[in-house]
Amino acid sequence: MGLKTETDEQKREARYKQMTEAPLYPLLLRTAVPSMMGMLVSTVYSMTDTYFVGKLGHASLTAAVGIVYTFISVIQAVGFWFGYGSGNYISRMLGKRDLQKAEKMAATGVLLALLTGAVILAAGLAFVKPLAVLLGADTSPETLSATIGYLRITVVSVPFMLLSNVLYNELRLAGSGRDSMYGLLVGMVLNMILDPVFILGLHMDVEGAAFASMIGQIAGALFLFRSSMKDGNVHVHLRKARMDAFHIKQILKGGAPNFCRQGISSISSVLLNHAAGLYGDMAVAAVTIAVRVAYIGYALVIGFGQGFQPVCALNYGAGNYARIRRGFFMTLGTVTAFLLVICPLLYFPADELVMHFTRETDVAMLAKRLLRAQLLIMPFMGYYVIIGMLLQNIGRFGRATLVTISENGLFLIPAVLLLPRIFGLDGLIFCKPTASLLALLLSLAVGIRAWKKYL
Repeated sequence: MGLKTETDEQKREARYKQMTEAPLYPLLLRTAVPSMMGMLVSTVYSMTDTYFVGKLGHASLTAAVGIVYTFISVIQAVGFWFGYGSGNYISRMLGKRDLQKAEKMAATGVLLALLTGAVILAAGLAFVKPLAVLLGADTSPETLSATIGYLRITVVSVPFMLLSNVLYNELRLAGSGRDSMYGLLVGMVLNMILDPVFILGLHMDVEGAAFASMIGQIAGALFLFRSSMKDGNVHVHLRKARMDAFHIKQILKGGAPNFCRQGISSISSVLLNHAAGLYGDMAVAAVTIAVRVAYIGYALVIGFGQGFQPVCALNYGAGNYARIRRGFFMTLGTVTAFLLVICPLLYFPADELVMHFTRETDVAMLAKRLLRAQLLIMPFMGYYVIIGMLLQNIGRFGRATLVTISENGLFLIPAVLLLPRIFGLDGLIFCKPTASLLALLLSLAVGIRAWKKYL
């Protein structure tokens, strides 16, 4: 037993020295690659349901997938809220070499996820039809029916979804990027394998997609929990959970920027579904496809930024501000260069890309226009993503929240409410790029001021 404890301590000490002393760019690559792989697989996973359901040739089924994904985004927002909140605290405590506080917070985040998941599961099953209508599924009887079937199965997996998100972020922010990546891979690869079996082989349509996702979520959650108990990681023992005001406040405050960003994004997605619904199932399906394809670029940027986060948080806890400054500019330069390459690769073959997700020409044409409009501003959005992460990891949660909600909240929601009414379908197409540009300008102003004051 003593030997095991000594091994744990040695591994944590080695990780601490690596984060605070190792050559910075190679370190960023080591911490970022697992996150990038995880985000890439997550993106492919989110596109898998759309791809195989699209093979069925019914716009209403493709629309149902996009509508339910809005609900899944809300659940992910809650999971990342708890995961980032507990994970940021854990990382700072490891920077101060206080393992006991880190373990208490890890257990508290997990218990909070399980309790919240149970409540959402019960409420979701009781009110599945009103929830489907709220999400924008009432564009046609076919879409409403498909959405209810998909949604009913999805809510059963909510506790496991929340548990996976919390454990993934706690492991990642504690510097265990490889273990967190493997946990994502297990669930998502299993889901991608089962999708064609259930959807096409067993002819279960969108309900098959939901069952495949549920099985993947359960497998991923169990794998991540087991990974948390490995030597060198912050172990999760539920008996150490502290559901008191201090720990809950740290979680809610620390994860608020992520929850607000994803929560607001989900609200704007619901409004976008409703706005697109004015033009029929075709437009809702086109929005679903365009968002999935455009997210390929964003996903890898977020993944590299997530590699910067544990380096930022732990060095902030250790008081090493110069290392944070260098890491920020290295990260920003890398993600901007990546976007300048990937956006043209998505823009020019947009016709071929969207046709992989639908057999209907009118859906494909609109999806192409939506996708290309988003890609016009995306090469410049690396700063917006990375400055929000930096502000959160140095404990400036108010500023981080303002930045992270600006694109899909402060600007996209008004754009969705106004532009389609003024410019019709063209207004719908340019809602997202307009919001992105305004959010970038705001993040520049907030980020430069915070940088001068705190770093």
